[in-house]
Amino acid sequence: MPFSFFNPWFWLAAVAAAAPVWLHLRHKRQTNVVRFSTLRFLDDQPAPLQSPLRLRNLILLALRVLALLLVVGAFCWPYSPGVDTAPIRESRVYVLDNTLSHQANDGFGQDRERVLNGIARAGSDVQVAVVELAAAPRVIVSFSDDRQTAQRKVRGLRPSFQRGSYLAAFRQANALLANSFGQEKRIVFLGDNQANQWNENVHTPPFLGDVQVELPKPAAGRLPNLSLSDARAQRLFQGDKSLVNLTIKLTHAGEARTADFILRANGQVISNRKVDLDGQPESILLQAQWEAEPASWLRGEAVVEGQPDALAGDNRVFFSLAPVTEGKVALLAQSPYLRLALSPEIMRGRWAARVLEPSRLEAEVAAGQDADVLCLESNYLQSSEARKLLWRYLGNGRGVILLLNRVTPTIRGYLRELGFEADEAIDASERGEERFQFVFSNHPIFHPFLSPDFGNLMEVKVYKFIRLRSAQALPLVFSETGAGLFFQGTKSQGKLFVAAFGLDREHTSWPVHQTFIPFVDLALQAARAEDPTPTSFEPGEVSFIQLPAGAVAREVVLRDEGRELARSSVEQGRARLRLPDQPGLYTLTYDDRPQIQQILSVNPSPKESELTYVESPEALRAWRVDSVPSAARTALPAPRARIPVSGILQQRWWWWMVLAGLAALMLETVLAEMRKERA
Repeated sequence: MPFSFFNPWFWLAAVAAAAPVWLHLRHKRQTNVVRFSTLRFLDDQPAPLQSPLRLRNLILLALRVLALLLVVGAFCWPYSPGVDTAPIRESRVYVLDNTLSHQANDGFGQDRERVLNGIARAGSDVQVAVVELAAAPRVIVSFSDDRQTAQRKVRGLRPSFQRGSYLAAFRQANALLANSFGQEKRIVFLGDNQANQWNENVHTPPFLGDVQVELPKPAAGRLPNLSLSDARAQRLFQGDKSLVNLTIKLTHAGEARTADFILRANGQVISNRKVDLDGQPESILLQAQWEAEPASWLRGEAVVEGQPDALAGDNRVFFSLAPVTEGKVALLAQSPYLRLALSPEIMRGRWAARVLEPSRLEAEVAAGQDADVLCLESNYLQSSEARKLLWRYLGNGRGVILLLNRVTPTIRGYLRELGFEADEAIDASERGEERFQFVFSNHPIFHPFLSPDFGNLMEVKVYKFIRLRSAQALPLVFSETGAGLFFQGTKSQGKLFVAAFGLDREHTSWPVHQTFIPFVDLALQAARAEDPTPTSFEPGEVSFIQLPAGAVAREVVLRDEGRELARSSVEQGRARLRLPDQPGLYTLTYDDRPQIQQILSVNPSPKESELTYVESPEALRAWRVDSVPSAARTALPAPRARIPVSGILQQRWWWWMVLAGLAALMLETVLAEMRKERA
């Protein structure tokens, strides 16, 4: 029968058994003997010395040594594996999905009760742990927690709006099982088996070895749902009016015929209408426009309601918009239409234009007083000073809008440095004008033109343009013949937009079209250096908040209606902040100053609204490790369980050794007292 010790290194203390032996041997000699003169005649008849090695003292010595060895052995915790113990038969980890999609039909509440029942019914030979699947996997219950504590922790969980990773949760559960004692290792996954979650990590290398996995069986392949997402708000100017253009994506799946849509901004109802869903695609782009004060923060939310709807947590979306700050434009162009569009009468409060004189470009380069955006025509690139000015704007992160009204060999060479190849000039008026055919509507410049209130871009005509090619630029507008007409460069630090034509009546009809003024405003907004702080986040997301250039702060403070939620120190111009778990609008301030620096909108991930499920995910099969063939695994003997401390204390070895040590100490004490009395 194998015999082991839990702490075998404690046997080093057995060297202390030499102490009783040394004490007995020490009394063998008499030391410090004082001789008296009156006793000198007794030396002829010496009394026999009493030897310490009589049987009675040997028994005392043996008892002392035995008691010491028994105490040391008890501290070593002896045990016999598999004998008179209760080994751990199974180590079980529950992975409880606490993402937004699992709230559908109260799936989270039902699975939480299943975990509680599993903990209550688990025997003493079953280890139980619980991992919460959220934005980051978290161990809620560890193997060392007792059952009452485990149930209290699980019962305290509340549904969240976060999105988590199945892969991260399974890795966390596998790490717990790697250090467990059970002969069987099992992961019980309590989630909704969302298809997009499984498909994110199909090609992950395998890591689950000798671990059984239980998956739930979805009740249906897909559930009906209504959801709102992707709220995008922009400020536009039409004459003296400051307008807000908002687009929201409404997604519907199921048998819902209509939906009630309510839009609120700064406490006022902007829109309350019924949306017809019958015969519509699954994703519908809803638009709204209203007049708003440009100097104030805009806070808004939109809500949709309809039936059937299995998930109500994604029926609301929040958005915010910063107040307008006047930008600066440096204009090096002769187009009268462009100058009129940037005049104070039209762009007052939005853009302040400063017209550059071609004869004073050298002084402009030397001054170094750059505006937010440089707008120039290509014929000025014949001047080396104009080329230096353009490079400086791009190198400093400023925006540039370049209008190609002319090309020469010098200009072609400079365009090549910018990442563009300029071919021949095209005069489309000889065979009929070119029209806009394709516009990248998801780009911030052209996204508002999805609304017909700003005009139809397909009506814009182009008479003369330069045929451009670029492998380092993103084309945003194509003509009917497939020629690129408007590009965004990606080579420079600053934003560069290049139009293949000039903005005058000789090249295009755009300056007299109703979309021209909104286009100029949006193009300048897009070219302007953006605030590095994002404004849209997901619940529970951890993000680094980058402070704008020139901002001075020691801490950033996150608040909800004046109530402080989090505070983070600023290091090297940025702060690490964890966003709240609940969707909503939250304000960001610096230090203890009341001024609002940002309004952050927290919305659930649109992927959580895709209530499509799989029964047998391919990713789980890819995660398994087949280290031992299945036929050979059945022939292997069951692994010996590692005995925990509780199992060792259940064995009799430890108790008998402790009792024997105490008995030896008591007997040694009695014999020592009897010896003193006889002496």
